[in-house]
Amino acid sequence: MSATFSIHVHADGSKKAYETFGREHLGKQTPLVLVNGMSMLRGDWQRLSDALSQNRPVLVFDHRGMGDSTFSTKGDENVTLEMMARDLLDLIVALNWKKVAICGYSMGGAITQQLLLLPFHHSNPTALPFEVSHVFLTATLCEPQRDTSLAKSFQSIPPPPEGRKRTFEEKRELARPTAAASFDPKWVAENPDRFNWWLDRMVMGGRPLRTILMQARTLGRFDFTEFQAKVPMDTKILVIHGKLDEVLTYSASRVILERVAWAKDVEVGNKSGQIPSLDFGHQWFEYFDIDIWRNVFEVFLNEPLAQRSNLARL
Repeated sequence: MSATFSIHVHADGSKKAYETFGREHLGKQTPLVLVNGMSMLRGDWQRLSDALSQNRPVLVFDHRGMGDSTFSTKGDENVTLEMMARDLLDLIVALNWKKVAICGYSMGGAITQQLLLLPFHHSNPTALPFEVSHVFLTATLCEPQRDTSLAKSFQSIPPPPEGRKRTFEEKRELARPTAAASFDPKWVAENPDRFNWWLDRMVMGGRPLRTILMQARTLGRFDFTEFQAKVPMDTKILVIHGKLDEVLTYSASRVILERVAWAKDVEVGNKSGQIPSLDFGHQWFEYFDIDIWRNVFEVFLNEPLAQRSNLARL
């Protein structure tokens, strides 16, 4: 990501750092919003955002309290999925986009579902003043996370030795187990340079432990049981989840497909819009030739939308 980015200031004084790539496609193609997972920064999307922005506008941003984004003026908020979903709503409104597609990765997939449920919120329903035409739910979940191993990996990081700061190499070694869990052992062995790129990114700053732990806690505190009954069936949904995922198991995606009957599973094959196999880990967009993923997005995004209807519900 570039050192130059834009800032949107929310009503509570928090600042959202964001970048829009492929701006030459604005007004011609539906913008795609990439929603970060837990501990993620907007620059982590680089491999995918560079490819996707060849065809359409692509928005990346840092969640509240992460990267170049800040907490509110008071700084006393407790980060929740609803708060991050409302932040996203506010950002899209500020950009004056009337139609978007959204790709939610890991925690970002839960944020995306929460965004779609805001019009049906029990105490503070909020209409979406834009159309969400397509949704990609990737390496994510639709029910609270029971296995908190990833959160525990952050909680178990020991404090630095008294009287000195950790060296860059010490930070890298502490980050290594968490980074490795996002891939599979074979990928790590075959892609040492890329894995080291990820290690370097993880320790370069902008990932406060306090914020990450709040993100982790919110993944155990949500209820999407109304998602299937409430979300419009003409919002096209594609599920992407690898069988080698060690952070959120493949079975989590099966639950999504069971609950959201009109959602599609990414297809395996050798045609455009398909992927070679489901043998990939949590960081799915690091696997395969990047044009394979670009084609998955473009084929799905260019499928004709179903005729709008508020009648039938599965």
